Amino acid sequence: MAKTYEKKDWGVSYGEMVTREFMKNKLNVACLVFIVIMFTVAVLAPFIANDKPFIIRIDGKMHYPIFKDLTPNDYSVFFVAALGLVQLALIRRNKKVIEPSIRGSVLLKQIKINALILLTGLILIQVFTPRRLDATDYKAMVTSGKATAAVFPPVPYGYARTDLKVREQPPSKQHWLGTDDVGSDVLCRLIHGSRISLSVGFVAVGISSIIGVFIGAILGYFGGKVDFIGMRVVEIMMAIPTFFLIITIVAFFPRSLLNIMVIIGITSWTGNARFIRAEFFKLRKQDFVQAAVSLGLPLRNILFKHMLPNGIAPVLVSATFGIAGAIFIEAALSFLGFGVAPPTPSWGQMLSLGVSTTGRFLWWLSIFPGLAIFFTVLTYNLVGEGLRDAIDPRLRKAA
Repeated sequence: MAKTYEKKDWGVSYGEMVTREFMKNKLNVACLVFIVIMFTVAVLAPFIANDKPFIIRIDGKMHYPIFKDLTPNDYSVFFVAALGLVQLALIRRNKKVIEPSIRGSVLLKQIKINALILLTGLILIQVFTPRRLDATDYKAMVTSGKATAAVFPPVPYGYARTDLKVREQPPSKQHWLGTDDVGSDVLCRLIHGSRISLSVGFVAVGISSIIGVFIGAILGYFGGKVDFIGMRVVEIMMAIPTFFLIITIVAFFPRSLLNIMVIIGITSWTGNARFIRAEFFKLRKQDFVQAAVSLGLPLRNILFKHMLPNGIAPVLVSATFGIAGAIFIEAALSFLGFGVAPPTPSWGQMLSLGVSTTGRFLWWLSIFPGLAIFFTVLTYNLVGEGLRDAIDPRLRKAA
C-alpha cells in the first residue's frame, strides 16, 4: 500500500506555490471559471442545444433519438474530457501519496500512458462508431400529435437545421439570440461553435508545442553550428507574416477543421522553440545534466526526462497565449471564407453574416459572435499573464 505523506514532510512544492500565487488574483480565478464553463458547454453541446429529444414516445414505444444521433466526433470529445478528468484526479492523488522527488517522473509516465490511450481510443472511435443521419423533424411530430412525452434539450434547435420562414429574425422568445440567413438558431450555433474554437486552440497549440519543444531542445543542448543553422531557419519562419502564410497554405487544401488545426500548428512553433532553446542553454551546464551525461544516459532521456521538466514553465505560459491566438486566427479565416465549410458552425463564419446579401445590418449576428470571440481571447490572454506573474519570482508579491 502506498504511503500517505503529510504536506509538512516536504513543505510546499513548486507547483503548489505557483498555484497559490495564481489564485491570489481574483481576476485569474474568474477567468478560470469562465474557461471551465466554456469547456462544459462545449463538451455537453449536443445535450444543451439539439433538435433531437432525449426521450419521445412514438406509437406507444419509447425512443431516445439524441443518444442514437451522437457522432464519432461527439464520442471523441466525451472521451478526451473523461481522460482529462482522470489525469487531474491522478495529479491530485500524486500530491498525497508520492514524494516530490519522484513526482515529476511519475507524472511524465502517466502522461505518456494517457497519450497512448488517447490516440488509440480516438482511432477506434472514428473507425468503429457508426455514422447515422437522422433528418426526422421530431418537433413537427409532437405538434401534429404523432408523438407524445417528448423531452427536448434547453435549446431545442439543431445547428444544421434551416427554416426559411424565420430567417434573419432578431432575438425573440422562440430564438433568444435570433436567427441567421437560413433560419438557424444563433444561440445553438454559438454553443456548437465553441467546440470548433476550443478544438482549434488546443490541438494547434499542442502541435506547435511539440514541434517547438523538440527543435528548441536540440538547438539549446548542442549549440554551436547546430544552433546557428537552426536559428537562421527560425528567423526565416518568423520573418514570414504568419496569417498570410496560413491563408496561402489553406487555399491549396480542402476546407477542413483538421487542416486548419494542423496548418496553424506547423506555422506557429517558433516562439516555443526560442523559449526552450534559452532554457536549455542555461540548464546544459547544470550539475544534474552533466551527471546524466557522465552516466551515459540516452540523449532523449537527458533532453526530455531531466532537462525539459526544469525548463517547461515558459512554454506553459506561451501555450495560453497561443490558444487565444489560434482561436483568433480560426475566427479570422472563417470570417474571410477560408475556415470550416457550412453547416459546421464557426464564430468567425457567423460574424461574417452580420450584413445580409440585401445590405441589411443584422446586429445580433455581429454582436453575439463578436462578444464570444472577444471574451474567449481576452480570458486566455489574462490567464497567460496571471500564469507568467505566478511563475516569475521577480513578479511575485511577497507572501
